[in-house]
Amino acid sequence: MPFIESAGGARVDIKFASRSRFLDACEAAIRRGRAALNTGGTIQIALTEGGYAGRIVVTIPSAGSACFGTDWEGADETRFPARIKAAATALMHCHCEGRFLVVHADGSLAISRA
Repeated sequence: MPFIESAGGARVDIKFASRSRFLDACEAAIRRGRAALNTGGTIQIALTEGGYAGRIVVTIPSAGSACFGTDWEGADETRFPARIKAAATALMHCHCEGRFLVVHADGSLAISRA
């Protein structure tokens, strides 16, 4: 699979996932690791292999927004990596706000403060 690197340029808004097979695993890991995340640690999440590898910064807004911000470069929102979208959605569901670096490689997600 190709590697997707965030560009660090213009912000793109992506809709939160309405459903995802990765969402439950992401939410459980964030709930368990939230204290570490808030103190500069990293949450590791093991998922099934496959998908696009990527390193993308996501910005989770205050409650009530239907979208999260990202510096991903892409013209077609349907091509945004599903695992990273699930991680962003899980962060929102767990009431985490701010900028996060989400890295996916070989079925493993890592989430840390950006």
